[in-house]
Amino acid sequence: NECVLKEAEFLAYDDALGATLVALSIFEACIVLSVTIVYRMHRDTALVNANDRELSFLIQLSLVIILLTSFFFVGKPEEWLCQIRQVTLALGFSLCLSCILGKTVVLLLTYRATKLKATEKLNHISMPPLYQKLLVLISVIIEVCICTAYLTCIPPHVYKNMEFQNVKIILECNEASIEFLCTMLGFDLFLAVLCFITAFVAHKLPDNFNEAKFITFGMLASFIVWISFIPAYLSTRGKFKVAVEIFAILASSLGLLGCIFVLKCYIILLKPERNTEEIIWGKTLLLYFPEGNKQHNLGKS
Repeated sequence: NECVLKEAEFLAYDDALGATLVALSIFEACIVLSVTIVYRMHRDTALVNANDRELSFLIQLSLVIILLTSFFFVGKPEEWLCQIRQVTLALGFSLCLSCILGKTVVLLLTYRATKLKATEKLNHISMPPLYQKLLVLISVIIEVCICTAYLTCIPPHVYKNMEFQNVKIILECNEASIEFLCTMLGFDLFLAVLCFITAFVAHKLPDNFNEAKFITFGMLASFIVWISFIPAYLSTRGKFKVAVEIFAILASSLGLLGCIFVLKCYIILLKPERNTEEIIWGKTLLLYFPEGNKQHNLGKS
């Protein structure tokens, strides 16, 4: 009878799977930064200015944060890593989704305005850029409060799982409180549902203002990814469980990036003749809002 030293298993940086996921995360983050550079260089054009360019920059920042959160899931689990990884992910998504919600609410109000009679337009409720940013700030503050309570009351910790393998110890993060975790991620889900509903209702905006349609596709892609993630996550163990979550983070981020920004960058770089107020906002919208929609927050922020 001898004591056998068990091997510790976790998703390491020198593991092929871990290295691949980290490389993909860096690659996607570089794509987001490239989009930011394009937006910065063309910040005074109609397409970038449409529906608050500051929110677009915040969405890009939040996507970088979400993607770089993948680094907290790779490597040997430590107490501090376990405590910040889900919190950082939740805060990144809350910033991203609240910014998208700020955009979709404006699109929804604009869509409603196109259905009003001329006499009713004087009483139409619009959403100034300041209110969009307040919506983002309030949403992020709510998420910060939930995360703070989570880390203060029942923080996650490292757990040595020896139940599934006799020869290995699975080092993983125990989230400690499922209630707090569900509340934290549930708030992000709530924002995502609001984004989808407002974007879907506004997706029939006239002419060429298709931002609502692309946001709808982006949210659908994210829903498909995370719905598929749940059974895959519950059916895996060890480092593969962590890898599934990282893959879901990368896939959902890529879906949002592709649907919201790729076509815009294509127009900015390759079809600059389409980057005009009349084409971007559409003749119908210019007819309803002849001031270039600036009074209705679809112009410069």
